[in-house]
Amino acid sequence: MSYAANLTPDKETGIGNWSKDNFISTIRLGIHTRGLAREISAPMPWEQISLLDDKDLAAIYYYLMSIKPVKNIVPEHKEFKSE
Repeated sequence: MSYAANLTPDKETGIGNWSKDNFISTIRLGIHTRGLAREISAPMPWEQISLLDDKDLAAIYYYLMSIKPVKNIVPEHKEFKSE
């Protein structure tokens, strides 16, 4: 089960403490590089976004940092266990 991450610049619940380089490496690798390292899952289409060049990814980062921060605690990722 996955939940959409808070991509607003809220420093507690969003990406407000991320650097531009951290944002770009997270998208390029498809792995959360802050906190508990794990693959980025749906609904984030990181495979397609990672094809953008660094200039475009930086533009996305600066746009996300320009929007109003929203405090929104997203539930933790849950691994699906088949029985």
